[in-house]
Amino acid sequence: MKEIILIRHGKPLSAHNNKLSAGEFTNWVRQYNQSPLDSAHYPNEKREFAAHHIIASPLKRAQLSANYYMGEPAVDVIPELKEMDIPYYRLPLRLKAWHWVLLNRLMWICGKAGRFESFVEAKNRVGKAAKELEKKAEQHAQIVVFGHGMSNRYIRILLAKRGWEITEKNNGYWGVTRLIKN
Repeated sequence: MKEIILIRHGKPLSAHNNKLSAGEFTNWVRQYNQSPLDSAHYPNEKREFAAHHIIASPLKRAQLSANYYMGEPAVDVIPELKEMDIPYYRLPLRLKAWHWVLLNRLMWICGKAGRFESFVEAKNRVGKAAKELEKKAEQHAQIVVFGHGMSNRYIRILLAKRGWEITEKNNGYWGVTRLIKN
């Protein structure tokens, strides 16, 4: 039996939900991508994955999460695991940060272009990450992957289409999704 554990990174310190203009939201995204973890929001319990091969996204929050959770850095870093971009469009609005994320991602999914990876490009990249994880699972029967919310969702969907069984699913910060294949 092969097992892939997807763990979403911990909550970034900068993940506040203040009202922002479009320009302020652009800065919020930059800060979110460079933020350390919020020490007040570590997981209530750490599960035992010591026998698992550790893989992480190259983004800081995933690297820090792997190191904290496992007590050591990731053995492998897969660039395609990085989060699907949080797009930002110039709109004459003031919204809470997470409302900006939802609105901008909706526009992005509908095909609105910007200075970032398109939704189609992001899905293709995440598809490559899913294939790479399957290859890693051939080499290491148990792997644990520290990644991101939206990327983990698409990886989970793609792996399920390839015959992996989802036995556990949690998309929150520090959330664990478990997939197995015989």
